[in-house]
Amino acid sequence: MPLPKRDRKVEAAKRMIREAFEDLERAISPTDSNDFGSATLESVQKAALDIENQLAARSSLRNMRRLMPLFSGLQHYSSAVEVLCNGTPYLPWIWAPIKLILKVASDYVEAFEQIIKAYSRIGESLNRFRVLDATFSQNAGFQLTVAVFYADILRFHKQAYTFVRRSCWKLLFLTSWGRFQRRFDNIIDDLKRHEEQIDKEANAHHIAEARDTRDKLEAWRQEALVKLARDEEEQTAGHLQTISTWLKLDDTDQVAMFDKLSTEGTRYPETCGWVMKNSTMISWLKPQPDPPFVWLQGNPGTGKSTIVGKLATFLRASPKSLVVTHFCTSSYASSTQYDRILRSLLFQLVHANDDLIAHIYWEYVVCKKVASITTLEQLMATVVATLLGEPGQSQPIHVFLDGLDEVEAGKQRQVVSLIRKVASGAKARGAVFKVLVSCRTSPLLEKVLRKQPVVSLSDEKECLEEAISTYASHRLTADAYKLSQLGLHGSDLTHLGRSVARKADGMFLWARLVLDYLATNIFHNRHEITAAIDTLPRELSVFYERILTNTISNFDPRSVDRMRQILGWIAFAKRPLRKSEFRSALSFSAGDPKVDELVPSYIFDMCAPLIEQRRDSSFTFIHVSVKDYLQTPQSKLLIAEDKVIREHSIASVTCLLSGLKVFQPDYPHFDRSLRVLKGLHGFHIYATEYWVDYILSIVTSPNALSQSDLLPSVLNDLSKNLESLGESFNAFDDKDNSTLSENGLDLLKAHKGLHASAIAALEARSRKALGDELEDEGSAVDLEQMKELRDVLVNYQATIKSLLLIQDFPGVTPEELELFKREFRTSAYTCRLPSSHGWIPYERTST
Repeated sequence: MPLPKRDRKVEAAKRMIREAFEDLERAISPTDSNDFGSATLESVQKAALDIENQLAARSSLRNMRRLMPLFSGLQHYSSAVEVLCNGTPYLPWIWAPIKLILKVASDYVEAFEQIIKAYSRIGESLNRFRVLDATFSQNAGFQLTVAVFYADILRFHKQAYTFVRRSCWKLLFLTSWGRFQRRFDNIIDDLKRHEEQIDKEANAHHIAEARDTRDKLEAWRQEALVKLARDEEEQTAGHLQTISTWLKLDDTDQVAMFDKLSTEGTRYPETCGWVMKNSTMISWLKPQPDPPFVWLQGNPGTGKSTIVGKLATFLRASPKSLVVTHFCTSSYASSTQYDRILRSLLFQLVHANDDLIAHIYWEYVVCKKVASITTLEQLMATVVATLLGEPGQSQPIHVFLDGLDEVEAGKQRQVVSLIRKVASGAKARGAVFKVLVSCRTSPLLEKVLRKQPVVSLSDEKECLEEAISTYASHRLTADAYKLSQLGLHGSDLTHLGRSVARKADGMFLWARLVLDYLATNIFHNRHEITAAIDTLPRELSVFYERILTNTISNFDPRSVDRMRQILGWIAFAKRPLRKSEFRSALSFSAGDPKVDELVPSYIFDMCAPLIEQRRDSSFTFIHVSVKDYLQTPQSKLLIAEDKVIREHSIASVTCLLSGLKVFQPDYPHFDRSLRVLKGLHGFHIYATEYWVDYILSIVTSPNALSQSDLLPSVLNDLSKNLESLGESFNAFDDKDNSTLSENGLDLLKAHKGLHASAIAALEARSRKALGDELEDEGSAVDLEQMKELRDVLVNYQATIKSLLLIQDFPGVTPEELELFKREFRTSAYTCRLPSSHGWIPYERTST
């Protein structure tokens, strides 16, 4: 006898119920759901009455009778759904979670009231089942509709349970209830739409209509869920962007650094494999509380940052861990500041939780709370406590701090203290919060990290030698065609790689420099290759000295000074300069505001291999140790910070002087456009942003303006030009502002134009920091009559906007015009974040 054919609607209904049950079962911890299987509707009702009595004793009585329609409706509904739940543990889960949710929520009256209201509305939707005959429970279409009710009820239980079981849920209630309310309204809407469907299923005269409506309801249900998710995602993205502005955060540098390191690790994956087998590191990577701290310790150039990038990439490949990174380097001065580290870590942590995003948006941003260090430190503790206290939370948090030795000594202690405080709070709750600090050793760090497990690269020489050998073999194999002409083949390249590794003594950077040397020099035979490896110096400082000696040996004094200028900008610029900015800065370094030729690009090639160009076209040293070497007395090309700062001041002031003339409305349009298209004024945004900082740092030093360079002259010219703009400076003369006096502004009073413009610039910066001033990013391209210094920037950007729209220009090739648009399309829009680079590389969308 053939088996009876299964009804597809019934099977679909059972599948829907099973999936809803499994989804809720995964969300609720085993401890909380332990007695769900034996729970009866009567026991849940009794628990609700007990809670009512407890609330009455606390003088917080709520009207629990509002739940009676819910219990009555569940009683009738259970008869309808029972046939689909036979032989399964599914049935009690439609009422069992109510007891737990009410019990937890009763500790917070506002939340309890909202949840009571929500459950009452579900009770109203279950009224239809009160009048239905049990015979309808055998109808396949009816069963499918009943399954939708089951799925929606359990979906509500899941949302409510997750809501009240979070750590700090009372704190987040007011700001995150709105998100929950939208999800709840979607559930109620779905239930109400299916009420009418039940009537149609129960009426034999509407069989065809019921089938058609059922299909439409299912389509609406899926579309509604997609729309709800999309709306929440869009709102969260908007809140997150606003929080980023509130934090004054620009993570462009951090993203660039991580991308570079992770790319390096991916290109040569075998070079970091050994660290994944280190016993201390294995324990730290595991999702268990101990060890909470690990110190990855090593000398400069041993590959610490690359290892951090590899480990972070490894953990991010799995959703099991929340990974937070911050890289400190002197190449990006802001990355070493304590408040920037705090903001960077906090934003990455918040990014992982939508309710936290809503909480910070409403409680901090909308309420206009200042993002002070104290506020952010407190918020950090709250955020971590919330993330590690989610129901069924098993996701550990792994934090990577690379280059902590680059941070000012006093702030190093502050960073470690904050992380320890957060980690101890997590450990007390049995949560997993782990930190890896990667840096050189120092007396201070030895003291504050002395009790932490250490992975010292000095003790891993064998592993590093093998890794460097692998790296060298990859590099040499890439040059196999050229080397084969010297009689060097497969096994020879392996042998050379091992020779490089032995000589490197654990220094990846040394191996890289040697391999770069071999790739860029001319050799006649294989013996010269071998001899080069044997004779090149082991000490990085000696290696740098040889590179510089070879580079400048044929330079005249002027060329040597120009190379020193380039290295000085890379070492001490307020932020890394893009190539277009860099060329403009060097052009104005001579103190001539009438300069009409941009320095060529090839000059940067002359500084290789000590510098390298990033993907954003900015330049950096190949390693922080290069900057250290250049400041030592032994350097072949000594760069002194005080002298470099004066040079940067001259370039900044000269650029502004040039702009005061060129961006006047009466300046010839063709000449102005040609200068901007050439890139001569590419340095203007940087100069506008930092000229005050440069001048104030100089005037507060002894005999600052009496030295015999160009600075006093260009400062005097700038002051006179500012006075001639016609703005009244009397308003600033009587200004009683002790903060501005402490900055050294009193020393500028002899230069009336400079004094007033410096005050105006600092006050504008202060307003922007508080969010009270936003840049006008309108579409106007007409030049304004200039009344103050910042009008120069307005006219400069207006000029760029107009030139971005043109298709050709006399004397400019199509290739040059396209290059201008590619390099300067973002310069027309200054960033609203005072902490950022003054520009943001994004594509603007048309409206």
